[in-house]
Formats: sequence, C-alpha cells, structure tokens
Amino acid sequence: MYIWSNSEGAISLLYSRPVFIFFIVVLSALLITILMQNKKQLVTGLHVITIAIISLFISSLILFLEGIIVDDLNLLGDTISTYMFLIIVALCLINSVTYSFKNKKLQ
Repeated sequence: MYIWSNSEGAISLLYSRPVFIFFIVVLSALLITILMQNKKQLVTGLHVITIAIISLFISSLILFLEGIIVDDLNLLGDTISTYMFLIIVALCLINSVTYSFKNKKLQ
C-alpha cells in the first residue's frame, strides 16, 4: 500500500505521485484548450468547473490520506506531493479565471 523513501525517511503512497502528475497534465491540457479556443466553443463552463472540482477533491483526499499514514508511522511527510497539490490548486484557479475572461471576450 505504501513504499519507503530512504532519502528523507518519509513514505509516500505508491500511486500518489502518478495521480498528481495526471491531474497536472489534464489541467494543463484544459488550460491550453481554453487559450486556443476562438469562437468555436470547445470547452464549456460546466466542463471547467467539473474537472476542477473532481481534481481538487481527489488530490486533497490523497494528500489527506497520505498525511494520516505518515502520522501513524511517526515519519516526515512528502514535500513533493504537497507542491504538486499546490500546483493543482493553482491550475484550477487559473483555468476558472481564464475561462471566465475568455468567455466574456468571446461574447
């Protein structure tokens, strides 16, 4: 269920980093799609909000569960996962703001 990391004495969930990387890639692709769309509506506001909520919920749940496991074993947390979570939060905010400004400009 989890693996040991000898460099910092910390543990991380086996699949936490690939999930964080997946959400970063998806949110980056969504940002590129929002920036590239012209008058043709490729992405709607419902898509942006749904993807943002799902990615925030799942990544915060993974970070929370990783924190519980680390706390139970009296070890240090994984800083890379925390930074990846903050990148996901920033991308969700950037996508929402970019879509709202781009949508006002198109109308």
